[in-house]
Amino acid sequence: MGSARSLLVFLVVAMSSLAFSQSSPVVSPLPADALELATGDTLKVANPENRALVLNLLERARQNGSELYAAGGPAFHLKLSFTSSGQSRYTGSGEMEEIRHSRNTFWRWTARLGDYSQVRVFQYGVPYDEKTPGPIPLRVQMVRSAVIWPMANVRPGTRIRMASAQWHGTEVMCALLSFDEPVIAVHGRHWEEREYCVDTKSALLRIYSEAPGIYTVYDYDDALHFHGRTLARQISIVESGEPVLQIHVESLEDAGAPDPALFTPSKQMLAQGPGIVLMPSVRIPVGAAPPAGHTGMIQPVIVHASVDDQGKVVEAEALQNSDPSLSNAALALVKSSNYPPQRRATGPVQTETFINVEFGAAR
Repeated sequence: MGSARSLLVFLVVAMSSLAFSQSSPVVSPLPADALELATGDTLKVANPENRALVLNLLERARQNGSELYAAGGPAFHLKLSFTSSGQSRYTGSGEMEEIRHSRNTFWRWTARLGDYSQVRVFQYGVPYDEKTPGPIPLRVQMVRSAVIWPMANVRPGTRIRMASAQWHGTEVMCALLSFDEPVIAVHGRHWEEREYCVDTKSALLRIYSEAPGIYTVYDYDDALHFHGRTLARQISIVESGEPVLQIHVESLEDAGAPDPALFTPSKQMLAQGPGIVLMPSVRIPVGAAPPAGHTGMIQPVIVHASVDDQGKVVEAEALQNSDPSLSNAALALVKSSNYPPQRRATGPVQTETFINVEFGAAR
């Protein structure tokens, strides 16, 4: 996009924002975070030509390495280790291994973290577990999302804004995506937007943020190269400025000709029925009564949670902790609430959920 055209788009967006902002509710700004790159001017991406440019870069990033489950992708054998910390009940060292032999037919993964361990076998796309069915730790779900499908939420119809930024001396394009009401501001990120910051030269995903306060950072030093894909060797997940997951990809190799018995569920597995399917993340807005001393400004706290197929919260942690009273109130509200359940005909599901608790807002 030429500089004159960029300026024209910027001015149009700025003028429409100014006209609307007089009647808009005042929302507190995002907390400062060194990993939040979209802090300056942004451009609304509306016309088909510009949308195609942004979506093409995101698709290149997905195909380059962040989507191991892409259609037509090669069979693989993946090994990784990780360290978990933070508010989760599952902390310490962990490991994961996956053998994917054929798409939607046969694959297998194992995971260990703290006192949780699992052997999972997929037969014709249906998971069967060695252990008694139960919740999968949120940290395990986060590891899988960060390594295997971080860009699963780039969907048709998404509203897009973009910002340019620098990351470790490299120019990146940060795409801000949402499905909510039309985005009108031209400065900084909104609370409801997810963010993908992509290196404009290499088309590699550098930072992914599903919600303000949580950032997944991809380090391509000593990267792994696999059938045209480039996989970050080190992946860090940071919440509210504190690292909660450090992931090290040990190896990524061709699956070869694994023993068919690896993909055959035992009689005990079959008797237990299908295991929990991990669903891509969703966002849920919730209004809450203003706390004591509320100034009239809407004050959001995003709670990162794991929700089962009955809508019950299994694990939860606050992503904004600058005001402990707000964070604690948001956590208490989320843990005592039920949410719209996600369903699948083949068995139970578990959904990574980001609940935007807006203190002072009615929903």
